[in-house]
Amino acid sequence: MTRSQQSLLREYGIKPVKRRGQNFLIDTNLARAIAQDSLDLGQDLLELGAGGGALTIHLLEKARRVVCVEVDRNLCALLRSEYGQRDDFELVEGDLAKLDWQTTLKLAGDKPVVAGNLPYVLTSKVLFAIADHRQVVSGAVFMVQKEVAERLVATCGSRDFGILAVIMGSIFDIRICRTVPSSVFWPRPDVESAVVQLVPRGFWPEQEYLQFVAVVKVLFQQRRKKLRTQLRSHFSLSAEDINQLAADLKIDVELRPEQLDRESWRRLAALLPRKEKP
Repeated sequence: MTRSQQSLLREYGIKPVKRRGQNFLIDTNLARAIAQDSLDLGQDLLELGAGGGALTIHLLEKARRVVCVEVDRNLCALLRSEYGQRDDFELVEGDLAKLDWQTTLKLAGDKPVVAGNLPYVLTSKVLFAIADHRQVVSGAVFMVQKEVAERLVATCGSRDFGILAVIMGSIFDIRICRTVPSSVFWPRPDVESAVVQLVPRGFWPEQEYLQFVAVVKVLFQQRRKKLRTQLRSHFSLSAEDINQLAADLKIDVELRPEQLDRESWRRLAALLPRKEKP
């Protein structure tokens, strides 16, 4: 019989470290479901923040290969002890904030699926890293704070439609697989969570992608200002240039950033000067 996550952690004398924001998933059925959400996208897995192996054990039931990243030395010792003898398991002891993404993804196999319960302070960093490496992943399944999940799937015109929704939603098809109550964690966090699944969509040439990200980020810095004002100030465009751009793209430059849909963002970024004003 499989040991519960709490029993396993207790056996190794491991307690949550508050400064690392550790909240261990203790619901076996949920862990199994998240593993299946991940395996639906591929058989080679890169698991971020493996913790006590709550998800790992279920990934290993069906995956071809699982590479885990964990920074906590005690948890790494647990993972090595439990799974280190398996040929289909490999552990990378390292900090997500300093991860060598290219090397680690390659270690996990050909176009791996990336999965994990993301630390709140690193959520955006990890999401944008996955977008940067969109061409070498089959997708991702992440546990994130519910409010982050809602921002990822936000629609044009809504209050939550911002940088995450525009960039991530343009690169990936995103869906919320399930919402997660705080009761499935030990200790219980103060917020609810959600599981999101990201699947790459279309092809983005690197230069177009970099320009797109730069434009979206700079124009959302002042999201209450109209596009016309921002195009003039950030890109040194004249009124005539802006009017011509609006006519060519068939967009309303009197809109604010959150009112412009993703397709229009991509077309706008492609026609703007490569280097905005500092």
